[in-house]
Amino acid sequence: MKAVRTSILVRLTLWNASVLACLLVAFAWAGWLTLEQVLRQRAATVVRESARVVAGSILAERRAAAARGEVETVRGEHEQAVLRELRAGDLDIFITDEAEQLMAARQPELGEAIERRADSERESAAVVLPRAVRDLMTAVRAQRDAGALSDSSVVIREITIESGPARAALLRVEPEPGDEGEPALLIAALRPEQDDLQLLRQVRTTIFLAIPLALLLSIIAGFLLARRSLAPLDAIVTRTATITAASLDDRLPVVNSHDELGRLAQIINDLLGRVGEAFRTQRQFVADASHELRTPIAIIRGEADVTLRRAERTAQEYREALGVIHGESIRLSRIVDDLFLLTRVDAAAHTARGDALRRDAVDVSELVGDAVRSVRTIADTQGVAVRTVSVFDVVPPRVQGDAQLLRRLLINLLDNALKHSPPGGTITVHLAGEPGAVALTVRDEGPGIPADQRDRVFERFVHGVHDPDRAVPAAESSGAGAGLGLAIAQAIAHAHGGNITLLDVMPGATFKVSLPLISSAGDHS
Repeated sequence: MKAVRTSILVRLTLWNASVLACLLVAFAWAGWLTLEQVLRQRAATVVRESARVVAGSILAERRAAAARGEVETVRGEHEQAVLRELRAGDLDIFITDEAEQLMAARQPELGEAIERRADSERESAAVVLPRAVRDLMTAVRAQRDAGALSDSSVVIREITIESGPARAALLRVEPEPGDEGEPALLIAALRPEQDDLQLLRQVRTTIFLAIPLALLLSIIAGFLLARRSLAPLDAIVTRTATITAASLDDRLPVVNSHDELGRLAQIINDLLGRVGEAFRTQRQFVADASHELRTPIAIIRGEADVTLRRAERTAQEYREALGVIHGESIRLSRIVDDLFLLTRVDAAAHTARGDALRRDAVDVSELVGDAVRSVRTIADTQGVAVRTVSVFDVVPPRVQGDAQLLRRLLINLLDNALKHSPPGGTITVHLAGEPGAVALTVRDEGPGIPADQRDRVFERFVHGVHDPDRAVPAAESSGAGAGLGLAIAQAIAHAHGGNITLLDVMPGATFKVSLPLISSAGDHS
């Protein structure tokens, strides 16, 4: 099944609406249950307390009559109107003779006769309890006879009367000692639940209308807010889509540099800056490489054209022309080899796993000795001495890497030193230890590198500049190479996790190479 792809704007809006919907439904459900429980408890409390208040009033009236000596008078009034119905607000309170109501409940025809009598004698206070109350009274009386309830207990039940559901409370009032003639009264408090049900219906209707409306407003507000929040992202996408290789100097607008989108725009701007710098470096590299390659190619072509233009040339002239072509071919091959090596080292330096390089344990002392022996003949020819000094505590000092590339690094440094060392001078190769690394310095006694050239000494295709006051060039002479020797040395050092620096030591030029040592745990020799 193919996944449905939606925009961040739609997902944020739907997520916000879903969370709000869950919260509203949960809140509405909890509120509904709470309101229903509160209404039930309130109804039960009202009927219970009303029955107790009426019972207390009757007992207080009897005690007051007994204290005044008017028991017979009050008893006569009770006998004349012992059945009464009171209405207080939404409450119906019945005060009835328990014996008569029990008889009416057990004999339905007698209850109907009492009801007809009550209807025909409205001027009297005769009242018959509703049938549902009489049935409840019979059940409660059975519980009392079984000992499950005491006479003073207030029994609360839900019943159904003609007008609908109601809450009923029953309380029996026993005659006090000395009141043998008084009947046992039954107090019934009824409270219809129509008002509570109406309130619940109104609340339910409000919830059913409020939740969809709130969700609709939430979706609209969430959509607008998300679109406003993501507007900078749309601007970033639109602006980024217009940037090409020809417009790498363009930058994205940063509205707020402190939020996530602002930091994203700043990061993209920094990335564009690095990409632009890489493009400029690449273009400069291609231009410089083309320039370096153009010279030997032009010389070779010129010699060939001159040789072919004349009908007859002597053997010596042919040899001289071929000698020039051969020399320029060697220089051209060297430039191509250097470019290939530089590309290989750059690829190794930018490969996370370093698969482009060999990873062998290389003895630095042997590497230095081999490189010095390789340049000894050239040094002797120029009258320059090469001296090696080693103060390394670890024997042998080893690094992990490609021995051929590390040898090329040292050869380039020694070759650069030989070019600028005066006859009778000395080149010193110093090998020492650093915390976790080996430090190798190559120092010559030449004129050194001018201050204005020190920052560019490792750039590619940068030749040494003749100081007007010096007879010897400060760096690689234009005729001796393509200006790639120190750049290759730096690239090899970086590819092996090290670095190469030009020390501020005068006179002469001193280059220092630092390479990480192999730890004892990583020694596989």
